[in-house]
Amino acid sequence: MARTEVDGGARRAGTAREPGGGDSGSEGCDVRMGTGTGAFSGEAARARFMAAYDRALGRWPGEPEAVDLATSYGDSRVYRYPADADAATDREATPAVLLPGLNASPTVWAPHVAALGRDRVVYAPELLGEPGHSTQTTPLGTGDALAAWLDEVLDGLRVERAHLVGLSYGGWIACQQATRSPERVASLTLAEPAGVLAPLRPTFLLGTVAVMVCGVRGLQRRWFGRLIGETGERPEDFEAQLNLTVESLRSFRSRLPTPRRATEAELGGLTVPVLVLLVRGSRSTDARRAAERARHLVPDVRIKVLEGTGHGLPEGDVNRLVPAFLGEVEGVG
Repeated sequence: MARTEVDGGARRAGTAREPGGGDSGSEGCDVRMGTGTGAFSGEAARARFMAAYDRALGRWPGEPEAVDLATSYGDSRVYRYPADADAATDREATPAVLLPGLNASPTVWAPHVAALGRDRVVYAPELLGEPGHSTQTTPLGTGDALAAWLDEVLDGLRVERAHLVGLSYGGWIACQQATRSPERVASLTLAEPAGVLAPLRPTFLLGTVAVMVCGVRGLQRRWFGRLIGETGERPEDFEAQLNLTVESLRSFRSRLPTPRRATEAELGGLTVPVLVLLVRGSRSTDARRAAERARHLVPDVRIKVLEGTGHGLPEGDVNRLVPAFLGEVEGVG
């Protein structure tokens, strides 16, 4: 895999730094969120997660290009598509930045980067404070801090303005950025945004905590498999991403802030075009309530309620709707 490090705007070839192994205590899950920095529960846990990460990243189209950025909050890993620098330079459309959900990593975008990157460069950062190649050194305890971190990532990539595409928790981060630095956001795509438009279902929260506390891997796989639902991926690809999610929850202590519902003022103050993608049978959010609130409050919004039974989005719908929306925003097609 090709890698580039960026420090203070100067690019230099090098080897990416691996995250620390955390403490030497017993391994296992820790489902709390809050202040502090994320860490693996031990070296064996880190090794298991990274093996699952590599398998899931194998679904990426072609050889992924990894860029490592130094920020005030720690070193951040970003994947770029297309990997070829000359091919990337030829794409003149506004770049897209893909923000994953918790315990999903950038690998969740593997079925989508080729479609989303057909006319533009696509960047998929790891969420700092989540497991991966990034190393968090400073807490990210608020939405303001996450927006500041994303500002620094965009600076390191030399991206002045981008389309933000956020899945679940990534949708909440995208909203934080659009609220605080609207001049850097060309559009927002909020895919099953976690708690932004409607509260998370109690069954989603309680069920997730219960299966993680129980510690039974088979039960955890069944729960999260049903939670994600049918996405249209090949079974082996779905399994690779599911295994990564379970290993993430079992191996890493996240300390990112809990997402909160956006206020009426925040939603009404969005100045960019917004696409909201919801799943009718989502196990995390009431799609009807979320759609009604978005329709009522967001000034320039398009809402698509997709057929499905999970928190995951149908691959074909995403690969059709999001590129069309980005082209519409830019007056293409």
